[in-house]
Amino acid sequence: MDTNERLIRTEESTKQAHKRIDTLEHKIENIYELTTLVKEIATEMKAMREDVNKIDNRVNAIEEKPQKRYESIIATIISCIVTAIVTYFLVKLGVK
Repeated sequence: MDTNERLIRTEESTKQAHKRIDTLEHKIENIYELTTLVKEIATEMKAMREDVNKIDNRVNAIEEKPQKRYESIIATIISCIVTAIVTYFLVKLGVK
């Protein structure tokens, strides 16, 4: 192998290496952009999760209102019944 052939092969090898390096640089830039986007998405997801938690708390409060009303109505009915029974017995016993 003469010097001229070796020089040609070396130049070809160098060109191929530069092409691979250029490709790798492009891929690294893409990976960096992707990483930045994933970080932004994670930040947005965190904010959305906080918003969903707030909405969930508000929905739970709204859902509890009918239950609280129901319990209040039942307590009032029981109180009225007990008062009526006690009043009935007191009247029968003649306590004024």
